Amino acid sequence: MPSTNLFSWVERASYPLPRAGCAAGVLGGKIMIAGGTYWREGQKFWCDQVDIFDPQVDHWTPAVPLPCARGDAASVTCGDRFYIIGGGADGLPTSEVWSYHAQGWSLEPAMKLPAPRRTAVATVLDGTLYFLGGLAGTGTDFASATPTFWAAKPGEPWRVLAPMPGPVRFNTAVGGLDGRILVAGGCTVEQGVIRNLDDILAYDPRTDEWTQWGRLPGAIRGACGLVHEGRLLVIGGYTDKFETSVLSVNPQTAEVLSVGRLPHGLADTRFFALGSRLIGVTGESGIKQRAPWTLEAAPSLP
Repeated sequence: MPSTNLFSWVERASYPLPRAGCAAGVLGGKIMIAGGTYWREGQKFWCDQVDIFDPQVDHWTPAVPLPCARGDAASVTCGDRFYIIGGGADGLPTSEVWSYHAQGWSLEPAMKLPAPRRTAVATVLDGTLYFLGGLAGTGTDFASATPTFWAAKPGEPWRVLAPMPGPVRFNTAVGGLDGRILVAGGCTVEQGVIRNLDDILAYDPRTDEWTQWGRLPGAIRGACGLVHEGRLLVIGGYTDKFETSVLSVNPQTAEVLSVGRLPHGLADTRFFALGSRLIGVTGESGIKQRAPWTLEAAPSLP
């Protein structure tokens, strides 16, 4: 696999309360992280904390907390609203959708999910929200993973689309670009054992059809999918260790390039493009360890 190094990472201001499983997105040029989980003295906690990072001044500030503690939710920004979709706390998931707008949280009853989900992923393409897979049971009930695939316009009910093909999967990297949804990697459960996946799937909303599009250089789960400069970046993740890889997937040819390395092995970290900057927040750096770093790079992809 061809490789190069287009990234030089620096650490910015650490965010309050290191955690993973957060909802995260960009709103008004700032990064918002909401909820998530953390460990303390061997016990896992869910939180309602919301924090906002301003990259211009390198500073985190608290925002209005979530209405209730929540982790493992999907999240996207569409228009002037930041959406938190599904997720849960200790126990079964929820089907609720909340949005953040004008410095406050609103329940979106018209967008209630067709069924409860957690550990799903979401992306936006051409003003439509797409919600993929997830667990129908608790956060440790991996056998409840689903191939479901739903879409909705903001403020409207979800439509049921063709389910993801192949093994039922979760913890995938996803992005919408060039009129398609790309899904890379993830994991499935076989006879009670988690197996990572290396395939890349492509969905065409014009035909409601999936195709096998390509393969990653290795099987990986928990990576972040980020659309940037016409490519899908697949960043970090977990194999048998926490990974530092930054891969670039060409949406026309399915060619995969290695384009850099993170300074730390990370999974479930959320990366965002703000102009020429890439910024990563939250995630896991080890088993039951939460990553405390806010990372920034200024790449220039060919």
